[in-house]
Amino acid sequence: MKFFILILLTFAIYSNESCLNCHKNTTDIDKFHKIKDMGCASCHGGNIKATSKSLAHKNMVKNPARLEHAKIFCTKCHKDIVNRVNKSIMNTQSGILDTLRYQFKESTTIKKSGGIKDLKNKPSSKLTLAEDHFSKMCAACHINEKEEIFKNISKRGGGCVDCHRVSEDKSEFTLNGFKHTKFTTRIKNKTCLKCHNRSNRIGLSYIGEFESEGYNHFKNGKVSNKLDIHRSFYNLPADIHHSSGKLACIDCHTEVGVMGDGKEHLHMEGAVDISCKDCHTPKFISANKSPLAVKLAIINAKVPIPTDMVAVTKRKNTPLYNLQKVDNNITFYRKSDGRKISLPLLKGAYHKHSFHKKLDCSTCHSQWIPSCYGCHEVYFKDGKQFDWIKKRATNGQWLELRSYLRYEDNTLAIGYNKKIMPAAPGCQVVMSVYEKNGTYNHKFDSFAFGAWSPHSIGKSKKCVDCHANSTSLGIGQGIMHFKKSGIKFKPYFNSKKSGFNINYNIDALNDINGTQNQSFSRENARALNKKEINKIIEAYKCIICHDSWKDKIYLDFNRSKELFFNKETKCSKKLLK
Repeated sequence: MKFFILILLTFAIYSNESCLNCHKNTTDIDKFHKIKDMGCASCHGGNIKATSKSLAHKNMVKNPARLEHAKIFCTKCHKDIVNRVNKSIMNTQSGILDTLRYQFKESTTIKKSGGIKDLKNKPSSKLTLAEDHFSKMCAACHINEKEEIFKNISKRGGGCVDCHRVSEDKSEFTLNGFKHTKFTTRIKNKTCLKCHNRSNRIGLSYIGEFESEGYNHFKNGKVSNKLDIHRSFYNLPADIHHSSGKLACIDCHTEVGVMGDGKEHLHMEGAVDISCKDCHTPKFISANKSPLAVKLAIINAKVPIPTDMVAVTKRKNTPLYNLQKVDNNITFYRKSDGRKISLPLLKGAYHKHSFHKKLDCSTCHSQWIPSCYGCHEVYFKDGKQFDWIKKRATNGQWLELRSYLRYEDNTLAIGYNKKIMPAAPGCQVVMSVYEKNGTYNHKFDSFAFGAWSPHSIGKSKKCVDCHANSTSLGIGQGIMHFKKSGIKFKPYFNSKKSGFNINYNIDALNDINGTQNQSFSRENARALNKKEINKIIEAYKCIICHDSWKDKIYLDFNRSKELFFNKETKCSKKLLK
């Protein structure tokens, strides 16, 4: 509380500035940025003693939330946050650019760059294919983009307001005075979805939407499943946190995880600090030792102020101020309205067995993953397209075509965290260039997978969904049979017959022997090897009969294995002859 009192005292000098002679009845931004205490000039600049509009507005900044202005105005109170946001991937987008360069075969390793700032002053004629693609197809989601350049789509950018502005709220003059844009920390999902609806599409998966091949649904004579003017979607099962708890993205993702920790990370997973276990096996500290948790709860105004214990993330000790413990009673509060949400803690044999210790939570609990196979990138040198960094149309135009959209089953792979987790194409680039004279030039193929949590969490899958599934094993979709001579597999897709110049199917990350066909853009990520695949298949022999965690063999699995190998069970007498 002392922190906010200090802010009010600091800006009390502005309460009599001349701005309010014209901008009468100006509304407050929020309860911590009151006009009567902070005035206008403390954020916008200008001349507070001027008596004419031209002098009063001299050197004034319309949007102080843009990051270049925030360094001047907002750092008076939010210096740490502004510095962290400037270094975050949401601002630099370096991870996207660096991965594109790698997948477009312009770099043999993923090197850390400055992202957007590296391309600002680079002439368009000097951009590589990856850099031009990034500038025209990716950089629109830069949080410091200029809002006024967006037409017919949700506005993005503007710096801090990109996330903290209340919906589409904007400043305007009304009959009663000047209505100021309002800020909030209770950020809604649709704000996050402005950007998190491409690439691995976790924002869409979370709310149960899967981008379709373009087929439309009609309701009352109108298309009812449009994502935007170009894309459509199917309705699939939403993440259980959304469908049951109505939790927003911010209910899990923390202030540090979203706005940065002050370090320039190579990839987004380096910045994110939350994990499933942070809530479902929480670690608590005294609220007295976490002034940030108290401050965030005060700003939120819906979640009770922590008085006893507050949870922290295991990775970076970031406070989860909406997960509190009082007298051993654990309570999770929804940030949007402070409602108490039931929080199941991890329990049961399936979370304790050693044979599953290498699994990421998403391996068993992801219901589906958006899988976009075969992304045909076509570049027309004689075309023109808007460059989101240069803020104008430049030479060169991109067209993206997809070959094979699926969502049913999860391919399994070793992820960036060295654990088994869902994987999907990310991306599979077939690069073609049409020269200015119209000549076709097939540049290269670069087939890659990525492993991540798709944000489609639900109840655990059944054992057979992984242990008897060709897609889970990484060999692709098809019909698989277990024979004494080995696995017999007939794939659904045929790359050669579909025009791909590769010796494997596009949905096959690896073959049955663990030979990896496609690359990853993470150092630790890889396909399952032969030993891991064999262990998954071997387990199926038991799962045929013991297909439920309620089966008594899982109550003490080590004892069950001992009895089996001592030939003291019915099945071992048959299998271990």
